[in-house]
Amino acid sequence: MKKLFLSMLIGMMALGAMAQGGKFTVKGTFEGRDDSVAFILVDVATNKPLAQEVHAVTGEMLEMSYDLNDAAMLFVADWNNGYQGHMSVPAIPGETVLFYREGTPNTRLAGSQFYLDYNEAEQIVEQPMMDVMNFLGECGYQMQMGVPQEEVMKTYETQFPVLYQAYLDAIMGYVKAHPDQDAAAALIATIADVDSESAIEDIEAAAALLTERARGSVAANLYKGILETAKKQAEEEARQEGLVGSPAPDFTLMDINGQPLALSSLRGKWVVIDFWGSWCGWCIKGIPDMKMYYAKYQDKLEILGVDCNDTVEKWKNAVAQHELPWLHVYWDKENGDNPLTMYGVRGFPTKVVVDPEGKVAKVIVGEDPAFYEYLDEVLK
Repeated sequence: MKKLFLSMLIGMMALGAMAQGGKFTVKGTFEGRDDSVAFILVDVATNKPLAQEVHAVTGEMLEMSYDLNDAAMLFVADWNNGYQGHMSVPAIPGETVLFYREGTPNTRLAGSQFYLDYNEAEQIVEQPMMDVMNFLGECGYQMQMGVPQEEVMKTYETQFPVLYQAYLDAIMGYVKAHPDQDAAAALIATIADVDSESAIEDIEAAAALLTERARGSVAANLYKGILETAKKQAEEEARQEGLVGSPAPDFTLMDINGQPLALSSLRGKWVVIDFWGSWCGWCIKGIPDMKMYYAKYQDKLEILGVDCNDTVEKWKNAVAQHELPWLHVYWDKENGDNPLTMYGVRGFPTKVVVDPEGKVAKVIVGEDPAFYEYLDEVLK
């Protein structure tokens, strides 16, 4: 269950149905949000933005159109030199969505029939969804404030299953009552908004309630993509668990001086492979403890930082800024070995402990006190 606090979002990747292109139109005044609003259209096939724009909120009707080849996700966020809270809606080719408020504190949807239906579905699941998200937010806040993880997990294990089941029941109830509705197919994708270990089974169970026509709709591509990604993630988790006790997969990447560095060259010492990035808040938060333990066990321990998803410039700047004294290599997505696949990395930071014989001894995802306890156990 600790995965919940390490990765809150399952990425959406390859779609499972044939594409159907068309124009997707967005309208709304967006009153009651920030002075400016950002619109980010994300391609669920690559998890990359198709379009991103910021508009001032003037009270006048905004209208934007996008040519889509398949279902996507539209994120609408308050903009104040950065994203501040957001809502998301399915972006369906050939459909028009109208955002409005009209006396309600929450934004509602209108436009084409798909969004009228989706608006109805959202209102039904809105409260149980908020109950879940507020609870998770409180758990995260408690951890940030230093409440022991064991204590937070005890609260989570008691309360989360009840809240999640109420949310799932609301979704299942709507889908069962509207089995031929495209909006119901799109709603199933929101099951993945909550990181539950039963997400794959729950999505499949909800999809089984749909008619064959709805399962073949463009809107259904959203949950199909999530299913495919979730199954791949499960395979990666199984691969990662299977690494422990096995020889650590070797890889060679360029170090910070532009020279090739192989993991196998460090054999003879305990090695921590630290998958991190300058953009990762928890990675940066853990640096003081990492420095302390590196100094404490430097005669027995080497740390190999593998920078991920940074530019070379940002990587080098972060190493210099935080004065990181250990070895560093850069993962180039386009060239060379891919240690993320080799080690099933699915969250950051991920720390892989390799023993002096070159076997994987431990894999820990997230900034977890158990990592340092383990180092004390094996290195004292």
